Amino acid sequence: MPQIKSRLKPQPLYLVSDEHRFVYFIVQKVACSSIKTALLPFFALDTAPYGRTLRDGSRIVKVHELFDGTDHQIRRARFVRGLDKGMYRDHFKFAFVRNPWDRLVSLYFQKIAGAGRDYGGPDLNPAGVEGRFYRGMPFAEYIEAVCATPDEEANPHFRSQHLVVCPRVDGEIAADFVGRFESLPDDFSRVAGMIGAPDLELPHRLRSKARKKQPYSDFYDARLRDLAGKRFREDIQTFGYSF
Repeated sequence: MPQIKSRLKPQPLYLVSDEHRFVYFIVQKVACSSIKTALLPFFALDTAPYGRTLRDGSRIVKVHELFDGTDHQIRRARFVRGLDKGMYRDHFKFAFVRNPWDRLVSLYFQKIAGAGRDYGGPDLNPAGVEGRFYRGMPFAEYIEAVCATPDEEANPHFRSQHLVVCPRVDGEIAADFVGRFESLPDDFSRVAGMIGAPDLELPHRLRSKARKKQPYSDFYDARLRDLAGKRFREDIQTFGYSF
């Protein structure tokens, strides 16, 4: 496992509740909007300024913006210092990960091929780089762009997942439980029980309508499969995924 490089910016994030003694390792594009929304009742926060009405009339909370402005969400360096001091010894620490090939397809439809509010391919470009990612780019070109972007420059939406789950330089998994997107309902139910809320429900946020129900494997040929597999080799090995 390679050492975490200090120039990785912005650092991975961790959502901490000292009152309820848990830490959620935030891996983007792994249902993190839904998980944060489900965890809202554990935090005494004013959600009103972050409310948003959808076209169907339903209301949601912009949870990323909400937690960004609180002390509950901390960056990796602070979290690791706390780990080393034993601050989170009694906290239940959990993360969720996703098949890397599937995660890339999900991001493609959210940021590149979609037509909703998250339609923003240029947002994925590394600092000081223009044109690597753009709206409507073909999937093959998108995968090539992802694979040309090292984790030190990568947007958190496609940065390697092990960098969040294995935050120390020794590369060991720091979470007590690593759930999977592929078994999200069951794994989240286990988490809910561990944090003392067995009836906690997980909403479904950011469902892609454009992708429909196509399996991720439909989007890859052998070359693209191998490119992505090499780029996310550490995730594949750490979490036991395969194409």
